[in-house]
Amino acid sequence: MSTTEIKLYDIFRNDLKLSDEKAKIFAEVVQETIQNEVKHEQTEFKSVLKEDFYKIDIKIEQMNAKIEGVRGEIKDSKADMIKWMFAFWVTIILMLLANFFLKK
Repeated sequence: MSTTEIKLYDIFRNDLKLSDEKAKIFAEVVQETIQNEVKHEQTEFKSVLKEDFYKIDIKIEQMNAKIEGVRGEIKDSKADMIKWMFAFWVTIILMLLANFFLKK
């Protein structure tokens, strides 16, 4: 018997004037009921935690997908910028060359 069961046993035996056997059985039943309730609460708590972690995992995956999308857009815009820079400088060089040859 645990200390809690012993205390319950003493209360049932002394205060409620139950026989030794009935007090012992009653204390065991109360202790078992409390343990079952605690196990039930733990099970519910674990299931809630699992759901919360699952939701967090889904949100992390969604954020990673968005980040990958942004990275793709940055790569695309970088390539476009390089193309436009090339076109700009080629145009400038052609204008300078045309200006140089037309002045002669």
